[in-house]
Amino acid sequence: MINLLEIKNPAFLKTLSNKELKELASEIREFLIRSIAQTGGHLSSNLGVVELTIALYYVFDYEKDKILFDVGHQAYVHKILTGRAKEFSTLRQYQGLSGYINRFESEYDIWESGHSSTSISAMAGMLLSNTVPLPNHVISVIGDSSITNGIALEGLNFLGQFQTLAPIIILNDNKMGISKSVGALSKAFVKLRNSWLNRSLKATLNKILPACLTRCFHRLKRGIKGFIQQDNIFEDMGFDYYGPYDGNDLIYCIKVLNKIKNTKKPVIIHFLTKKGKGYTPSEMDEIGNYHGVSPFDVVTGKPMIQRASNELNISKLVSQYLVEQRKKREFFVVTPAMKVGAELEEFAKLYPSDFYDVGIAEEHGAVMAAGMAISKKDVVLLMYSTFSQRAYDQILNDISRQNLKVIIGLDRAGIVGEDGSTHQGIYDVSMLMGMPNIKICMPKDAQETIGLFNYAFEEVDSPIVIRYPRGTYKITQPLDYTYRCDFSWEQLYQGHKINVISYGPDVLILSSIAASLDINLYNARGIKPMDEKMLAKIFDNELPILVIEQVVSSGTLYHKILEFKEKNHFRSSVFLHGFHCDTILPHGSVAEVSDAFGFSKEQFIQKIEEILQETKCVNEK
Repeated sequence: MINLLEIKNPAFLKTLSNKELKELASEIREFLIRSIAQTGGHLSSNLGVVELTIALYYVFDYEKDKILFDVGHQAYVHKILTGRAKEFSTLRQYQGLSGYINRFESEYDIWESGHSSTSISAMAGMLLSNTVPLPNHVISVIGDSSITNGIALEGLNFLGQFQTLAPIIILNDNKMGISKSVGALSKAFVKLRNSWLNRSLKATLNKILPACLTRCFHRLKRGIKGFIQQDNIFEDMGFDYYGPYDGNDLIYCIKVLNKIKNTKKPVIIHFLTKKGKGYTPSEMDEIGNYHGVSPFDVVTGKPMIQRASNELNISKLVSQYLVEQRKKREFFVVTPAMKVGAELEEFAKLYPSDFYDVGIAEEHGAVMAAGMAISKKDVVLLMYSTFSQRAYDQILNDISRQNLKVIIGLDRAGIVGEDGSTHQGIYDVSMLMGMPNIKICMPKDAQETIGLFNYAFEEVDSPIVIRYPRGTYKITQPLDYTYRCDFSWEQLYQGHKINVISYGPDVLILSSIAASLDINLYNARGIKPMDEKMLAKIFDNELPILVIEQVVSSGTLYHKILEFKEKNHFRSSVFLHGFHCDTILPHGSVAEVSDAFGFSKEQFIQKIEEILQETKCVNEK
């Protein structure tokens, strides 16, 4: 039995027998289940890729070859084999082990890939940057959902023309992304999986033939296939396609990789893996509930932490609102692979003809929503804030420039927490603020969320973005689904010392300290356009102004307030509390990251007191 905590690098794998390798796979799978049950994390994807990852490190040279994991949440086994099992008790915790690939964490983390589909293009850059042929391989491990993204297809299209670079692409096909894979390519994978010709020929050839003959007969098989069925898309793009193979048969994976690793042409090796393998609740999950989990009970599979009865998941609130709204009016809901993450299963079930999960294709989703809007149809485009960045050009040119009414819901805006630096929702306001026609807002609570969505449906005839954070709202009274509010600002507390302007749930934190600090507190739920009438009144009292924004401090509400001040020659000093543009927020709980980077109640008090002291000294001079 191997002590996983003592592993330093994958070198030990070469010394193991087939039996010992299989035992190692079982030990890693059991370790992952026990560990993730304590910390939370990405469970199903890592359970499915255990054998394939061991095989990769058994066959390839971990010192010379580069293995790129597309979407780092499938790389937990890689972390174990490269000496980090002893740190798994800190997984996704503040200053602990990252849940994704992190180049600062290990020399074996080659490519950071919190967002999907980039590994093939990165591979191209690495291969082309070698001015002379090198003995090392570059391998991309990419999922069946990720490979359908436009970036991945662009990379495939580009690499296929270089017949001597010999990229090796491992297609990890588990039939799911976060939830089930969608689209025509997904259906094409089904044909590849079910092809009797593929199954029978590849199984027979790989069992009885050496590597050189396997490659020869592979080309013969392609010729025979040409008379019986169409070539697959990968062969049309210039890749030799091998598979599909059983990616959970460890010894078979090793045999396949050994036979193919010295090929001189671009290859794609298609492995079928079972997402969640080894843990029954995860194996049976066809929705995606075990893709990313909070700490859970291993026996029952249920979360260890239960929400209070008055707490409502914010994504669930939005989805419930959309279900209620759909009873009154027709509209489409479009989301890029966020059906589970955005809690949209009920809407999809009740209104299947009005719901479209476009897969990992944010750009396509945005343009498709624009096409619906230009056809005079109401459409709600829901995505995570961090993924909206991928559709920047489409939101700018195809939605906002054409002034099309698309209601864009940005989930997980602000500090996100355990998913870390690649997933923080702190960039969207800066991204969107300079776009024409577009409106931006952020509610402070559940009722205001409903109110702003109603405003978007009933009063707005242009693009509108509604931001909302990850987490829960406390529900203190029944929600009114008919309530509507607009972009006007509201003064929540009247004081005498300082004006504090903010939006989102930070307003609720500030409300709890407003009386003790004697501040004027304003809820700036309308970020763009600003409520200039209220803003003029704020400047009229000539008290210092503090703008608190949980975003990067570039081109945000604060800067628009400064422009307004200069234009109208107001005198009040204006201060900002946000994130410097060079700040990279790490992983950790939302509370831990908030406290470490100035967004806790105590940090707000400290900031306000600092400004009051600073302005007092200036006035005395």
